Amino acid sequence: MEEKANLAMPKGAFRCPRCGSVTWGNLQFCSQCGESLNVECQECGEKWRFIYGYMFCPLCGARIRMKKEILKEG
Repeated sequence: MEEKANLAMPKGAFRCPRCGSVTWGNLQFCSQCGESLNVECQECGEKWRFIYGYMFCPLCGARIRMKKEILKEG
């Protein structure tokens, strides 16, 4: 279980997926635009940080749809 927690929470700096501002490890939301810095698989519920940029869930293999894609469909 600890391995999963380490995968989900990097401690280094990375850019916000929405506004591009540099943000830091333990934040849950971008301090500049409020975008969530976490990604959740719509199939199995696995969660990880946006920094990884996965296109497929590392747990179940489902294609990851970002919020923008989901909003366009709805």
